[in-house]
Amino acid sequence: MVSRDLQLVKSPSRPTEDAPDTPTPASIEAAKAGDPTALEAIARSELPRVTRLLRRLLGPREDLEDLVQTVFLELCRALPRFRGDSALSTFVGGITVQVARRAMRPTAWVRFRSEADTEPTSRERPDHGATRAEQVRRIRAVLEDIAPKKRIAFSLWAFEGMDVRAIAKMTGASVSATRSRIFYAQKALKAEAAADPYLRELLEGVDDA
Repeated sequence: MVSRDLQLVKSPSRPTEDAPDTPTPASIEAAKAGDPTALEAIARSELPRVTRLLRRLLGPREDLEDLVQTVFLELCRALPRFRGDSALSTFVGGITVQVARRAMRPTAWVRFRSEADTEPTSRERPDHGATRAEQVRRIRAVLEDIAPKKRIAFSLWAFEGMDVRAIAKMTGASVSATRSRIFYAQKALKAEAAADPYLRELLEGVDDA
């Protein structure tokens, strides 16, 4: 399901000038039930507005296309909860704003990489470095149980800070497959974090690729 949802929008960086017709209540219900054609119609209908809103909120960004994809991925997950109390465009707009807000602050992985690349200072609490080391150890332990393709994609994205498209090119995979691999690796980590305070602290506020 996730990999299919990730392919709903082929070229979000090139929205058409005129959006397709507004989805009907029947097509929205079909999309909520998982109909791929209805999901794609909604994605293409909302694509120009989503792209425009993200540009206005965030300005020019190299990862704008990734953020557009994130909006539609989150829409696929949230759509079953849409009850029609507002227009669908308002519902999608709310998701877009949430994605933009997260993009305005460093993610947990960005903070983690920054701390890992910084030499400890005399003012740093002695136990902070130990906590970081333990978090790394536990992440590695979880990743060892993940399929190699997922582990490689996730490690390049989370630890090296590589763009999803660059990872796809490096590993010879499609962008959607790469996103899916990162998603499932994060899912495994989050499942472990539910019972692990070290991982839970690290993964708080983590965003999807």
